[in-house]
Amino acid sequence: MCEAGNDELLRTMKAIEELSPYWTLIGIRVEDVGRDCAIGLVEVDRKHLQVLGTVHGGVHAALVDAMAWVAIISHYYPRYVIAVTTDLTVKYLKPINEGVLRAKARITHIKEPMALITAELRNRNNELIGTSIMTYWITPTNKTLSDLINELRNKS
Repeated sequence: MCEAGNDELLRTMKAIEELSPYWTLIGIRVEDVGRDCAIGLVEVDRKHLQVLGTVHGGVHAALVDAMAWVAIISHYYPRYVIAVTTDLTVKYLKPINEGVLRAKARITHIKEPMALITAELRNRNNELIGTSIMTYWITPTNKTLSDLINELRNKS
């Protein structure tokens, strides 16, 4: 779990889950969030598998990217910043074909406009199956995260 978990922010991230078409498509769920940290998962289904029967690498990448974004949002909460991925590398260590794919992302360094985030991918047995390093470009806004959610709800 993340240190100093934030239940209020977790509830807010659950609202974003529901409002994100891509997260819904992939099945990305936020499990825990604390300052500079986010944990999320995808319950592996047939739709996540590539032709050889293992989870497609894009699912791994989508999950770590989403949790890195949540970690950045947690750093600034309740303020909202636009955080855009500028670089994402995933190292695949072991295949997965069933169960749960879980990612834990942590901010390693942040100094606007850049942030460096690392993540670990684990299976349902908590075995390390991949690692990731990501760089994000951060743009401050005059909004709160609640403002963003209200805007998203008004669009849907």
